[in-house]
Amino acid sequence: MQRRTISRRVLLGKTVGLAAASLMPLPAIAETRQVKFTLPWLAQGAYAFVYMANAKGFLQKRGIEMSIARGFGSFAAAQSIVGGQFDIGLCAAPALTLSIAKGLPLVALATTDYDATMGIGVLADSPIQKPQDLAGKKIASVPTSAEFPFLPAFAKKAGLDLGTVESVHVDNKVIEHLLEEKQVDAITNFASSSYPIFMSRSIQTRWLLYSTAGITNHGQTLTVTKDMLAKDPGFCEAMADAILAGLAFAMTDPDETVDLFLKALPEMALNPNAKEFARLGVLMWQHSVDKPQAREHGLGWSDPQAYGEMVELVMTYLAAPGVNRPEIEALFTNRFAGNIKFSDAQWAQIRGRVAEYDKVFS
Repeated sequence: MQRRTISRRVLLGKTVGLAAASLMPLPAIAETRQVKFTLPWLAQGAYAFVYMANAKGFLQKRGIEMSIARGFGSFAAAQSIVGGQFDIGLCAAPALTLSIAKGLPLVALATTDYDATMGIGVLADSPIQKPQDLAGKKIASVPTSAEFPFLPAFAKKAGLDLGTVESVHVDNKVIEHLLEEKQVDAITNFASSSYPIFMSRSIQTRWLLYSTAGITNHGQTLTVTKDMLAKDPGFCEAMADAILAGLAFAMTDPDETVDLFLKALPEMALNPNAKEFARLGVLMWQHSVDKPQAREHGLGWSDPQAYGEMVELVMTYLAAPGVNRPEIEALFTNRFAGNIKFSDAQWAQIRGRVAEYDKVFS
C-alpha cells in the first residue's frame, strides 16, 4: 500500500483533523472491530487527542470502535497491554524503555509528545528551592507512575541523598490533594498532569524537573505488543493514523478539543473547574509537542538519539537482575509516523499559545 503525506496547505485551519482522516489511506477492515485502549493516568487534557480520534470519527472511518479506560501509571499500562486486558494504549517513553529492558514485548507505534515533564512539585511558597532542600522532607509518589523509578537517577545527578527523605506511596487520585493540604512537602509526578489540576484550583506550584539534571524523558508513546505489530500491521497502521489525526486536530483547535473532551466525559464536566483544568492540560501538552522532532519530521516521529539516551539512563541507574540492554531499533517504529506535517504558520500559532508555559518547564 502506498502511503501519502498530507500537504501542509490541506492541513491549514480548523479542518486539519478531517483532512487528515480523509486523505490518509484507510486500511480495509471487513467489519467493525472493538478495541480497548488504556490511558496511562486519569483522563485529562494532556490525553484529549485520544478522545478526538473518537469524537471526530477518525477511528470509525477505519472500522474501529474504541473504548477508553483510565490508567494507573505507565508501568501498569504496559503490563495490562502485555497481559491482554487492553489492545493498545499510552505509555511514557522512559517507562516503555524500562519495561522492554525488563523483558516486556512492547513497541511504540508513535511518540505523541517530547517532554514527559517528570519532576518534583512543591507549593509556590515552599522553602524548597533546590533538590538538596528536600532532605528531611516528606515526598509522596505513586509507585506505578512512570517518573517514580527515575527518582534515584535524578537524586544522584542533582546531589540529593534519598536516604534523608521520607517517601510515602499513595494512590494517583489523592496525590495532588496531599500537597494542597500540606500533608506532604513535595510530590513526584508529571508536571504537565499535576500543574493544571493545581492551577484550576488557583494553587501555585513550582517544579524541579528531572530534565534540568540532564535526564532525557520523552512523553507518551502509542504502544502495542510486538506480536500485534508482527501479526496485524494493518490494525497498527489504522490506529496510528487515527490517533495522530486526533492529535493534529487537538493541536490546531484547542477550544473545540476541550468542548468535545468534556462532552465525552460528562461526569468530569460536572466539576466547575473542569473546563479550565482541561484547557490548561491541552495547552501544556501542546507545549511538549512543539519540539524539533515534530516540526522537522512530522507528528508521531520517534527520535532514535533520544531513545538511545533513555536506554543509557536505564542501564546506568536502573540496571538490576532481569534488566537487559534493549536494541534501540526494537523500542519503536517510525513506519506509521511523520505523515502529518504542519506549516510554519501553524507552528507559529501553536508557539504563540504555549509560550507562556516556558517558565513552568524550566
